[in-house]
Order: sequence, then structure tokens, then C-alpha cells
Amino acid sequence: MTKNKVVKLIAAGIALAGTAALSAAPQLAETRSTLKEWVELKKIVSEEKNDWAVEKQTLQESIELLEDEIEKIETAIESYEAEATDAEKARDDLTAEENELKQASAIIKTEIVDLEAAVLDIVKYLPTSLQDKLSIITQRIPKTKREMDASTLSVRVMNIIGVLTEIEKFNSQLTVVNEISDIKGERVRVDTLYVGLSIAYYVDGTRSEAGYMVPAKDGWKRFEDNSLANDIADAVAMQKREATVRFVDLPLTVTEVE
Repeated sequence: MTKNKVVKLIAAGIALAGTAALSAAPQLAETRSTLKEWVELKKIVSEEKNDWAVEKQTLQESIELLEDEIEKIETAIESYEAEATDAEKARDDLTAEENELKQASAIIKTEIVDLEAAVLDIVKYLPTSLQDKLSIITQRIPKTKREMDASTLSVRVMNIIGVLTEIEKFNSQLTVVNEISDIKGERVRVDTLYVGLSIAYYVDGTRSEAGYMVPAKDGWKRFEDNSLANDIADAVAMQKREATVRFVDLPLTVTEVE
């Protein structure tokens, strides 16, 4: 092949290649544009997936928090309902108790006058020393309608309870009282040993006057028995812890109170 023919063939090939390149250029540009769009789409999808993962985690945490709050609210509601039930029961109990108290107060209000009269009558049978001790309370017990209207029911009840309490206390123990007694028309100082409210023994300081007493209205009834003087004096000394304890033989007379 001659040199001129080779040159012509090369020139022809270049021309054909140029023509093919010019023909494929639009397709290559379109491919590149599509690829670029695909890359951008993949990037957007990836970003959306990441954003959704973060948002999903946030939503999940929010749901859990809301569930906890709902559980707390439900627990609080149950607690309030239980407290409301307890409060209602307590209110019903208090109402029932109030009604019982009202009924009791109505009964006491009806009977209080007779109770006060009975207490004042009992006081007349008590030893003088105990009457003196109770004088402050007994003076508060109303005797007239005006006094009754001026006093409250609770105060009147407490007066009665106060008197009965002191009476019970005195009746449950031995009590030695140094007092002035009228013996044979003379005022004589004696030691009196009260055995509750059943009987009492008295003896003077010289052990010459002695005897025993039993309850009676407006003053205990006295029975003289000087033969008991030494035994009574010893019993008094033992009660005052001034003598050694020993058995003492003293008469016990049960007399019906008039």
C-alpha cells in the first residue's frame, strides 16, 4: 500500500470517529444527568431514612413517657377513688356516731336533773371530810332552773362524773382523817379510820374515847366502845406508817343506810 493511501485511510477513520462521537454526545450527557439525578435521589432517600430513624426514636421515647404518665394517672385515680371510698365510709361512720351521740345527749338531757338530784342526795351520806373535798364540784351542780339554763350539758355531766369518781376513790381505800367530833356534848379531836364508805373507827389522843361509825344521812351514826381504843389507835398508827403492821381485831357492823 502506498503512503498516500495509508494517509487517506487514517484521515477517513478520524472523520468517521469524529462523526460517531458527535452522534453519541447527546446520549452521554443524558446518561450523566440521569446518573446525577439518581445519586441525588439516593442521597435524599438516605437522609430521609436517617431523619425517620431519629424521629422514630423520638416518637418511641415520647410514647414510653406518655405510657408512664398514663400509668401514673391511672394509679392516682385508683388511689383517689380508694381515698374517696374511705372518706365516704369515714363520713358515714362519723354521721352514725354523731346520731348516736345526739340520741345519748337527748337521753342524758332528759335524765340529767334526776341524776344531779340523786348525786346531791348521795353526798349527804358521805363523811364530812369528803363532803368538804367535793364542795367545789357540788356547788357547780345547778339547783334552780335558771342555773340549769346557764350551764351546758357537758359541764353538768362532768360534775356528776367528778363527784362519783371521788366517791369511788374514797370507797376503795383506807383513809385516816383528823377531825373534830361531838362526843358526850364536847368537841373532841379524834383520828378516824374510814374503811371505804362501809364503816369508820375513831379514837381520841388519850385513847379514852373510842368507837365506830356507820353511814347515815347528814352525819354518820356513832357507836361508843372505849374498849376498842387501843386497837383502833394501833390501826390508825399502822395506816399512818407509825407502827409495825399486825392484825387488829375490830368489829365490822353492816347497817342499812336510812
